[in-house]
Amino acid sequence: MKRKKRKLNSHRRLNQELSFHQRLLGGVQRSFGSPLANQADFSSNKDKFLSDFETFINVLKCGFGTGCLAMPQAFLHSGWLMGLISCFLLSAFVLYAMHILLHRINELGNRFENPLLSYQKAVELAVSCGPPQFQFMSKPFGYLVDVLLCAYHFGVDCVYVIFIAKSLKHLGDIYLWPLDERLYMAFLALPLVLAFLIRDLKSLVPFALVSNILLILGYCIIFSYFFYGLPNFNELQATQPIRNFPLFFGTVLFAIESVGVILALGRSMQTPQNFLGPCGVLNQGMFFVIIFYAVFGFFGYWRYGQKTANSVLQNLPEKEILPQLVTVMFAMAIFFSYALQGYVNVDIIWRNYLEPKLEEGASKAVEFLVRIAFVIASVLVAIQYPDFGLLLSFVGSFCLAQLGLILPGIVDICVLYERGYGPGRIFLFRSMLFIFVGLAGGLAGTVITMRTLHGRFPVDYKYY
Repeated sequence: MKRKKRKLNSHRRLNQELSFHQRLLGGVQRSFGSPLANQADFSSNKDKFLSDFETFINVLKCGFGTGCLAMPQAFLHSGWLMGLISCFLLSAFVLYAMHILLHRINELGNRFENPLLSYQKAVELAVSCGPPQFQFMSKPFGYLVDVLLCAYHFGVDCVYVIFIAKSLKHLGDIYLWPLDERLYMAFLALPLVLAFLIRDLKSLVPFALVSNILLILGYCIIFSYFFYGLPNFNELQATQPIRNFPLFFGTVLFAIESVGVILALGRSMQTPQNFLGPCGVLNQGMFFVIIFYAVFGFFGYWRYGQKTANSVLQNLPEKEILPQLVTVMFAMAIFFSYALQGYVNVDIIWRNYLEPKLEEGASKAVEFLVRIAFVIASVLVAIQYPDFGLLLSFVGSFCLAQLGLILPGIVDICVLYERGYGPGRIFLFRSMLFIFVGLAGGLAGTVITMRTLHGRFPVDYKYY
């Protein structure tokens, strides 16, 4: 007993020497089912001890990414009144689904005596405990989680490539000479490959810190332009045709949803019992995130109206130094974030599926090839579909509707199967509502964005 206590105290001391970014990154690995989380650099004990305040800061950090820059255009698709109402309702609904998922994962962890269940393993175990006629689908559902997580993070990196290239083109057109934005995407391949060849997760922490600082400063400057010279409010549309709403749905999901990091945060706390609940750390952090997105989208749409661009950065005055500085800051921040997003994919694909099948001597060379191929693939997709807003909406509709709504509903149904669904089967109806909203919104958003992308950037098959 004393030996165990000394060991726990030593882990706490070691953990206190790490920044909370380092501790969180180890937790993120666990949430995606990475075997690397068992390595010495980020042992499971080290990763647990985030204070409530550190967890709160990380919840805030999850929300303030590139998705926020597309929120003004999301309000353009929905109208200011429908946008405000839908932003709060949809965000609260997704947050509630996240709460249910976390409760069910904790329950599965207690049932199977494994408190560090990954999302993939939790879905697999849940389906295996559900209705007997569907239990054979437990493994395929586990693989589906990995596919969706990889597709999401790959899509995020494609969005990042587009965003950086458009920022460089904006500055290049002013100070150098006009070039096609696709050329900037091609030029980005080499520096992105060099950054992505960094194999140590801890080495990416300084990049994450710099990225966060640049994003905060950039958003402060953008807000100063929103409040300067607001037009007549009566010119805004309160609602828009319902056919445009799926684009709003995908953008909000992309901006709000962050399943993997949220799962990691709950397991990385000193007091995990403070994470959930009506006044828990998760709700406190997401309250400020949702308010920020609603205010940012509303005032961005009010300021620029029908001229609101895919990324609100494109609406800032081109010739002024301050907007140009903001463009540089966001481009640098997103560049530094690229490797961290892609790291999740390498961790899932490489370490879970490829590395165990290779001989030890060849593994490092093959891993480098996988990383290079990943960067090249994201650049090629960005070149084919260079629309920041549409690709962002597609990723949100296709991946996050399933990860954040459909799969939590399925997990809830399966875990509650043996003990029942409450009076009047109310919990079954709740889970079915998660699945229905995820299917309806995700399918509509995916179809509309794919159709729009194909219409704007058709593929000429005669060259294939």
